[in-house]
Amino acid sequence: MVGFILFLVNGVFAHAVQDSLFEKALDAESAGDVILTIALLEKANAYQGRYNEEIQEILDSYYEVLRLKAPAEESGKDLSDSGHHCLNWLARLELVGIKYEEYGDSLGADEYSGEAFLHLGAEYEIRRGAISHFLMLGFASDVFMREDSTVFDTSRWAFTPSLEYTIQSERFVVSLGGDVNISERDGAVFSASFSAERDFYTAENFRAGVSGFGYLNDVWRARAKLGGYLEYRPQYGFWTNLGLSGRFDRDTSVSAYFWHYTGMNDFWPESEESFENPWGSNWGSDTAQAAVDSVRERYYLGNNVKVGPELRLQLGYRFNPVFSLDFLGILFWAYDPYADEWKTFVDEFEGEAGWQTTKWNRQMLQGSLRLRASARGKHFGTYLSVGTYFRRYLGLPSGHPEIYSYAYSLGEIRLGTTFRF
Repeated sequence: MVGFILFLVNGVFAHAVQDSLFEKALDAESAGDVILTIALLEKANAYQGRYNEEIQEILDSYYEVLRLKAPAEESGKDLSDSGHHCLNWLARLELVGIKYEEYGDSLGADEYSGEAFLHLGAEYEIRRGAISHFLMLGFASDVFMREDSTVFDTSRWAFTPSLEYTIQSERFVVSLGGDVNISERDGAVFSASFSAERDFYTAENFRAGVSGFGYLNDVWRARAKLGGYLEYRPQYGFWTNLGLSGRFDRDTSVSAYFWHYTGMNDFWPESEESFENPWGSNWGSDTAQAAVDSVRERYYLGNNVKVGPELRLQLGYRFNPVFSLDFLGILFWAYDPYADEWKTFVDEFEGEAGWQTTKWNRQMLQGSLRLRASARGKHFGTYLSVGTYFRRYLGLPSGHPEIYSYAYSLGEIRLGTTFRF
């Protein structure tokens, strides 16, 4: 019985190894490295799997054209252990149409906009045995088309040089990156990122493992995720990937101040006009000039920290080596442990006249849905995708100083082309 089980386990392992080696051989063939292609095919053919017949046919065709013997017979050397390197040039051009809509706001924001994105890069690969190293230098240009009066809080243009290093083997991948985003609104913002995946279980077309991600820029916007994934991905046909992570987001906080007179009627404005707009033009200002016999009081403090679980679902169908259809869905339930605080004036009909402090911890559901059709050849690819981003605040109190709408959605349609040489 034990022998039978070991036989089955060995068969599953052989299938998985052969699939991985065969895929690497096809990648090497696409890159034009004939020697590495033959070496990987020979290694893959040494395992019993689904592709032995197809692999042998490919090897026979190589040997016939090149009039060579098998590398192992010729020199006894495993060529896949020798160094391999190549340089690729990359380009991507993308056009984006955008529709933004808010819900629950009396202003009823409903806008259309557009974006054009260009990315140019160079990727240098060094492969030694089963380990590959990638160094990528990129430059991105982003032009955002919007009106002067708009709900979009974006710059009209941005340029982003970036550098990324990746190390990859059959069971793990780790990436480190950094970039400088130079934009009309924010100037130069430096950021760094980290991502990693590690397979702990593989069996034919299945794999499962853990993943992590981190991001931080110099204005203290940050994101961190840690979780696990389960994937089923055959060479062709239906595939799916399910991931569950714990997620942390941090964005910049917002403060607002107003001036009030001191004396007998503390917190009570001296005139009706100043009462109707007690914070005047000092919203979010730390440099407003104080009036005589007055002090500055913080009217509002809005924190923007989110923690909670994130569910990620990917699935698709690969028709052949060129055409595929993919879907991506993300759902994030977020809670802010730091409450927003603001002052509310209470008149004599509701009790003692004066200012009281209101607190609320943000809770929300946010996520995205995207459907993408793509075609990819050896040097050229194209894709079309439609998607939406959404956010829904849960239990939003009326009169919140910063958040006016209980929900919003951002719809997109993207058309892009890619080049790789």
